Amino acid sequence: MHSNNTVSKRLYGAFFLIALLFMTAMSHAADLSVQEKMATDKLSDTDVERLLKGGSNEDRRRLFRQLTPEQKIAAFRHLDLEEKVLAFKLLNSKEKKTVFMALEDPVKPELFSRLDEADQELIFIGLEDRVKSEILAGMRDEQRQKWMSRYPGLRLMMPTETEVERKTETTIAPSLEEKPSRIEEILSGAFPQTIDRELRQFGYDFFGASPAAFTPFTDVPVGEDYILGPGDIFIIYLWGNVEDQYTVKVTPEGAIVIPRVGSLTVAGLTFRETRRLLESKFKEYYADFSMSITMDQLRSIQVFVIGEVQRPGAYLVSGLSTIVDALYAAGGPRKTGSLRAVKVARGATELATMDLYTFLIDGRKIEDIRLRSGDTVLVPVIGGVAGVAGNVRRPGIYEMKGATTLRQLFEMAGGIMPTGHLQNVVVERMSANSRRIVKSFNMQDKPGTGQDQMDTLLVDGDVVKVFPIHRQMRQVVFLEGHVKYPREYEFKEGMRIGDLIPSYDALLPEPFLHRAEIVRLTPPDLHPEIIEFDLGALLDGDADQNIALRDMDRIMVYDLAEKSSLPQVTINGAVRVPGTYRLYQGMRVKDLIFRAGSFLPSAYMENASLSRISVGRETTDMTAIDFSPSKAIAGNPQDDIALRPYDAIYIREIPRFKEVLERKLTVEGEFAFPGEYTFTEGERLSSVIERAGGLTKDAYLFGAVYIREDVKTLQKERLKEYVNQLEEDILTLTSQSAETSLEQEETAIILKTLAAKKQLLEKIRNSEPTGRMVVDLEKIIHSPQSEQDLKVQPGDRLIVKKRPDYVNVLGEVYNPTALLWTDNRTTGNYLDQVGGPNDNADEKQIYLVKANGTVISKKQEGFWGIATWDTDNHRWALGSFESIEVEAGDTIIVPKRVEKYPWLRVVKSITEITFQIAVSAGVLIAAF
Repeated sequence: MHSNNTVSKRLYGAFFLIALLFMTAMSHAADLSVQEKMATDKLSDTDVERLLKGGSNEDRRRLFRQLTPEQKIAAFRHLDLEEKVLAFKLLNSKEKKTVFMALEDPVKPELFSRLDEADQELIFIGLEDRVKSEILAGMRDEQRQKWMSRYPGLRLMMPTETEVERKTETTIAPSLEEKPSRIEEILSGAFPQTIDRELRQFGYDFFGASPAAFTPFTDVPVGEDYILGPGDIFIIYLWGNVEDQYTVKVTPEGAIVIPRVGSLTVAGLTFRETRRLLESKFKEYYADFSMSITMDQLRSIQVFVIGEVQRPGAYLVSGLSTIVDALYAAGGPRKTGSLRAVKVARGATELATMDLYTFLIDGRKIEDIRLRSGDTVLVPVIGGVAGVAGNVRRPGIYEMKGATTLRQLFEMAGGIMPTGHLQNVVVERMSANSRRIVKSFNMQDKPGTGQDQMDTLLVDGDVVKVFPIHRQMRQVVFLEGHVKYPREYEFKEGMRIGDLIPSYDALLPEPFLHRAEIVRLTPPDLHPEIIEFDLGALLDGDADQNIALRDMDRIMVYDLAEKSSLPQVTINGAVRVPGTYRLYQGMRVKDLIFRAGSFLPSAYMENASLSRISVGRETTDMTAIDFSPSKAIAGNPQDDIALRPYDAIYIREIPRFKEVLERKLTVEGEFAFPGEYTFTEGERLSSVIERAGGLTKDAYLFGAVYIREDVKTLQKERLKEYVNQLEEDILTLTSQSAETSLEQEETAIILKTLAAKKQLLEKIRNSEPTGRMVVDLEKIIHSPQSEQDLKVQPGDRLIVKKRPDYVNVLGEVYNPTALLWTDNRTTGNYLDQVGGPNDNADEKQIYLVKANGTVISKKQEGFWGIATWDTDNHRWALGSFESIEVEAGDTIIVPKRVEKYPWLRVVKSITEITFQIAVSAGVLIAAF
C-alpha cells in the first residue's frame, strides 16, 4: 500500500505541475496580449532593448513601428550596423532624418554608405557641412566626385581634395589599376592646392631599359650613302644576255674579287658609287644586261663610348649605328652627364656635337650622325640645370644650354597648365654660393610686363615654382536642395532668384514653401550669412522676394517633410503591414487599410475601432469610434470614415483563430492512413485514431509512443533540477573530503564516488528529454471516452510501430546485448542468458523498463521477495522480480554498485537518481 500511495502522489504531483504550467502559459499569453495593446510610450529604454533582442523578426518589426520617435532614437543605440540598416527602412521620411541626425558622428558615414540612393539623397540635404565633409571623406573617389558634381557648392566648405585623399588612403585598399594622371585628377575635380617638389632629371629614363649586352644589327636595309668597308657582304645579280649571281665580301684590304672582272677596291665607296663601278666593269665583258646589288650582311664596327655613361668602354655595333645607338649600348648617360653636348671624335678631329633634347623633346635626329669604326663618343659632365615644379605639363629638372630664359624652360616643360597661377611665379635661387633667395614674377600676359618677365634669364640651380590658382569657383551661383537640377550656374550681373527658380516646375514635389535661404559669402572676409525668403510668395509673383544674387551665392530649397510635421495616421492589428502612414488629403479608412497591405486571414471583419484625439479648450481626450471593416471596404460612408491627423485604427483578430490553426496531431507508423490531422477542441485520441483508419494488424499497441511538447518542457525542467542537485552533491563531497582526515582506503572510495557522480552528471547533461507520456493504447481503442482516452493537444505525436522481436539487457552483466523475445519468459530467464549480473552490479537496484514506458524495479518487491507490485493493475502479484514476464521491446537494466559510508551523508545513490530520471522524465540513458 505504501508503494501505491507513493505512485499516486507522484501522479498527482505530475498532474499538478502540468496544470500549473498550463495556467502559467495562459497567463503569459494574456500578458503578451496586454503588452501588445499597451501604449509603447510607457516602455523604458531597458524594456525596449529587451524586447528588441528577443522575439521573432515580425514581432520586432511590429514593436519598432509602434515606438515613439524618441524611443526609436534610443533603440538605434542597441542595434548593430546590419540591424540599423533594416530598421532604417521602417522609418518614414521625417523619422529617417531625425534618427540619422541623432546618431553618433562615427556611425553616420558607415550607415550612410549602406543606405540606398533615395535615402542618401533625402538625408544628405539636411546635414551640417561638417558632417557632409566627414561622409564625403569616407567615400570612394568616384562616389565623392558624383556628390561634388551634384552639390558643387560644397567645394566652398569641404576639405581640400588632398586632405580627403590622405584620409581615404588609410581606408581604401591599394588598387592594381594605373594611377590617374594629374590631368585626369584635375579634370575629375581633385583640384590641386599645393605643388610637388619631387623633381626628376629629364631624359635619362629613356636609356633606363637598355640591355646588359648589345648585339649589332646586321640584317637591316642600307641607304645609297652607306659606305662600304672590310667585312661587308653583298650579292650581285645579273640578268639579260647574261644571268649570273655573285656573293662577295670586302676583304681586310678593302677589295672584292669577281670572276673575269678581277679584284676591285670598294672600301670607302658609297653603295651608289660601288654600283656604278661594277656596271662599268661588267660592260667591258657583257652587252645588254641589267644588274642589282643587295646587302647580305653588314659589317660590325668598333666605337668607344667614354665619359659620364653607365658602362664606358669599346663596343661592337652595326655599321649603320648612330650616336644614340652607341649611347644605348653603353647604358646611356649618367645623371652627372650632359644630354645637350654629346661629342663625337674621329681620330684627332672633333666631328660633331649632339643635343639629345632635340631628339627627346622634338623627336628629330638631325644631329644623330652615323658612326664609323674607331669613332669616340664622349658624354661630358652636365652643365647648368634649372628645375620647374607645379602646374606645368612636365615638371622636372632640365639642363640649360647657354643663356636660358623662363620662356625656354617652360617650353621644355611642355608649357604652363591652365591651373597655373601666373600672377606670382616664384623662382628659388642660390645667390653667390652663400644664400638662398626668392624672386617673384608676374607672368600675366600684358604688353610691356608679362612678356618681358618671360625673357628673364635663369641661373644654374634655379627652381621655378608655378602654384595653382585658387580652387574656389568664381562667376558662379549654386542651386541646391529640393530642386530638380541642383548644380552650379553662371553668374550674370543683374541675376535674381527667379532666374533659377522661375516656376514650380523647377522644384521637386512638396517643397517647403514658407522659407528658403541664400547662403552668401560677405566681403571683405567672405564670412557666410543667411538671407531668407518666402519661396511660395516668390512663385506667386511677389517681386520683393525676388532677391538679386551675388557671385558665389548658394540657394537652398528644403523638403516639406524636413521642415514641418506631416499629418500621420496609424493602423495596427490583423493587417499585413501595420504601422504609421502619412495622411493624405481625402484619405479614408479603406485607403489606409489598402496602404497597410490589406487584411490578414485572421482579421475580424465585423467590428473594429478607430481612436481619435478630441482637443477641447481645457482638456484633450481620446474618442473611440466603432466601424465594420467589411462595410468600410465596400464603401459604406458610415464605416468608411474620413481620417484625421493622429487617428489610430485597430483591426481585431478572429477569436482563437491561431489556436485553431495549430490544432494538429501527427500519427505515424502502423495506421491505415498515417499523417497530420486537425481536431476539434476537446476531441479525444480514440476519435483521431478512428479518422486515421485505425491500426493495422501488425501494430504493437503495448509499445505505442505518445509525445507531447508540454511534457517535454516539464522533463527538461526536472532534468535541470537533478543536474543542480548532483552538482551540489559533488561540491559538498569535495569540500567535506578536503576538511576530513581520511584513511587511504576511504580516500580512494571517495575519489571513485566523485568520478562516478561526474560521469553521471555529464551523461545527464547530454541526454535529451523525449516528451513521452505513458498511454494504454489498447484500453483507449477498446474503451473510447474512458479516463485513459486522453484529450489531444496541438503538436502531439502518436507513434505505433510493429511488434519488435527482441529484449534489451543492459548494464553490469557479462554480455550486454539484445536477445530474441520468446513468449512467457521472465526477467530471470533473460538475465541468465547474458550470464547474470557481474561483480560490479548492484543487484538490489535492477529494474525493468517496459515497452510502454513504465518501470518496475527490484526495490518494489515486498513480503520478503515473494510478491511484486503490479503497476498496471495496482495490486501485489505473487512472485519475485525475477519472475516478472517480459514483453517484446522491454529493457532490463542492471546498474553499477556504488560504495557508500554512513558518515558520508551527503553522498546519494547514483542508482536512485538514475531510477528517478527514468520514471519521472521518461529518458533512458543507454549507458546504464
